[in-house]
Amino acid sequence: MADFLSWAGVIIGGLSLIVSGVAMWGSWKAQREAAAAQKKIAEIEEKREKEKILSSRQAFLHPELRKTDKGSYRLYLVNSGKAEARNVQVKLDGVPLKDHHAAVKGDEMPTLIGPNGEVSCLLALSLGCTPPFEIEVFWDDDSGKGHVYHGTLTL
Repeated sequence: MADFLSWAGVIIGGLSLIVSGVAMWGSWKAQREAAAAQKKIAEIEEKREKEKILSSRQAFLHPELRKTDKGSYRLYLVNSGKAEARNVQVKLDGVPLKDHHAAVKGDEMPTLIGPNGEVSCLLALSLGCTPPFEIEVFWDDDSGKGHVYHGTLTL
């Protein structure tokens, strides 16, 4: 009987050791996965912060064609960004705006647009000169990148 109890103690001790080892391995694996998840969260937060900083340095321009009270049309460039747009250039149908047949001499588009601002110039639309026009808007801002808007300008 003493041999049986001795063997039972050894078996129970061995099983306890195995269970303890499995628990320790599970804990180590869970800790490793948690550390990897935390690292991924930190990377995402860092990326968001960089995008937020970049966004604060960017101008976002888009054109709008609006009819005035007098029946004429003005081309507006709207800056919905948080930074100033500089060196603004506009092309209609691949031609610089000032040289396009819809341009009104003496009413040129300003080259600076402040954050959340807009600028405009008069367009001379007639039967022979009506939209749609292919429009390209080029500008620089504090993000250090040149930007381009491509689109079609319609009534």
